[in-house]
Amino acid sequence: MHYQAPADELARVPLFARCSKRELRRLASEAHVEQIEAGQKLVSRGAPSPCLYVILAGTADVERDGELLDRVTTGDIIGELGLLLDEPRNADVVATSPLEVLSLDQAGLRRALEAVSGLAWTLLATVAERLHRAQTSG
Repeated sequence: MHYQAPADELARVPLFARCSKRELRRLASEAHVEQIEAGQKLVSRGAPSPCLYVILAGTADVERDGELLDRVTTGDIIGELGLLLDEPRNADVVATSPLEVLSLDQAGLRRALEAVSGLAWTLLATVAERLHRAQTSG
């Protein structure tokens, strides 16, 4: 089930915490919320990356070749690298509980980045942190 994200729900996501109410409403107009059942794949390795996801509620495992790479939960972002680089997904993401996720496609992300001051910097910091963790954990 898909529905438009309410702005007040987005305010609880760390990525959007510094956004004004006006910016949150603008962002909400670009995003949709999806419900994912436990055990269902949110993302499949090798698949195209048409959008990024922000977990609003629940947990999921990030896996590659059966190996657990990470566990993601409320507030975490999935798929931003694939979306920004226009690359296929590099891992599977499987819901370990019912998930509620915000999805934002490339065009919507571009419009949101142009309209919401500071969002680009916060997203860049999130991507940099993820890359740093990947380099230091392996």
